Amino acid sequence: MKQLLTVTLLAVVAIAARSQEPAPQLRQLEQHLQELGYNVSHTQSTGNERGITHQWSALLTAYIIHPQSAIDSTKSEAWNRRVVEQYDSINRQRRQMMVNALDSIRLTFARLGKDASESYLYEYHKNGTDTIKYSLAFRRDDDTLQSFRYDNNVYFRNAIEVASFDYTHCNDNDGHGATDWGNYNHLYTIPNDNTWNGMQPFDYTAFEALIAPALKAAKKLKGVKAYPVYWRHDEGFDDELGPEGNLISKTVRYTGNTRKHYGLTTGTCYFIPKQHEEEANALYLQLDSLAHDYVDSHPEQYYTYSFSSGFFQNKLLDMLIGLDIKGDSSYELKTLADDDGFYILSINTRGELWIPRDWPRLKSYINGERVYLKGMKP
Repeated sequence: MKQLLTVTLLAVVAIAARSQEPAPQLRQLEQHLQELGYNVSHTQSTGNERGITHQWSALLTAYIIHPQSAIDSTKSEAWNRRVVEQYDSINRQRRQMMVNALDSIRLTFARLGKDASESYLYEYHKNGTDTIKYSLAFRRDDDTLQSFRYDNNVYFRNAIEVASFDYTHCNDNDGHGATDWGNYNHLYTIPNDNTWNGMQPFDYTAFEALIAPALKAAKKLKGVKAYPVYWRHDEGFDDELGPEGNLISKTVRYTGNTRKHYGLTTGTCYFIPKQHEEEANALYLQLDSLAHDYVDSHPEQYYTYSFSSGFFQNKLLDMLIGLDIKGDSSYELKTLADDDGFYILSINTRGELWIPRDWPRLKSYINGERVYLKGMKP
C-alpha cells in the first residue's frame, strides 16, 4: 500500500511563546528511544547567524538473522534446533524493539504535524519492502518557511525547529538476513543577536585554563600519565586512511577558498589505567560539565559541543571542537576507552587535523613517519 500525505498548515500556537524551548513531544520521543536502547546523540553548536543550534540524532538498526543460516549439518538435530530457537528469540526482540520505536515515531510526527508550520508524512509498504519518510518544521516568527523536496524527502532552509525520520526495510533476498535502517534527526535553533561578522574565535587558552585543575588532580592517581602530542604534515605530503594507511581520520580545512593542506597538531594525551575506571568516569563527567558551562557562557565563539554519557570503547569521541573559522586553527577535546584504560586528548591544530594510527602510543608523527613512545611497539 502506498500512502502519501502532504500537510501544509500554519502553526496554531505562537512560536515566540516557545522560542527558548524545543517541542516537548520531540524531547519525550528522544527520551523514549533512549529507554528502548537506542543511542540518542546531542550536539550544540554556533556558526549560524540565526543563533545556537541543538541537534538530537539517533540511528535505528535491527539486523534480523535468518535462522537457517546457522544450521550446521555436522551437528545433531537437537543442537541445531536450540540454535534456531536462540536466533528466533533474538530476532523477535530486535523486531519488537524496532516496532516500538516506529510506533512512537509515527504517533509523534502525526500528532505534532497539526501544529507545525509544515509537515510531510510518506509511507510505502509492498511485498516486504517498507519506506517511511517524515519531516516537519516550525517557522521563525513571521518568516515565510522555505522548503524543497527531493526523492520524497523534504528539506527546510530557515526553520527555527526541524525534525525528520527516514526508514527502510527490504526483503531478505539472499537468505542470510535483513537489516532495518532508520535515521532520526531533530534540530532546534535558539535565536541570539550575534552576527556572522561579530563571531569570535574559540578561546582555547581560557578553556584549557578552565579544565587544567581537573586534569592536574587526575595526574595524582597511580599510573596516570600525560604525553605530549606532536603530529605534523607539510604542504605537498599526503597519507592514506584505512588499514593500509597511517591515518584514522583527516579533517579538511579551508580559509576562504584556499585549502590549508598542511597541519601541525600539538597538545597533551592523558592516560588513566583501567584500574581507575571509577575516577576516570568521574573526570569525564566533570570535563563534560565544564565544557557545557563554558560554551553556554560564550555564544559569541565558534564551537561544537557533543554530549555523551561517558567514554566509548575503541571509539574516539569529540567532546568539544572550537574553531577560528576566519583563520586556520582549531581546538579539540576528545576521549577514548580501550582494554588498557582511558584517554583524554586536549589538542590544538594549525591547518588540517590528521590523526595518525596508534596515536595513543606515539611520541610523534611527521610526514608519515611514526615514532613510538619508550616501551611502546608498533
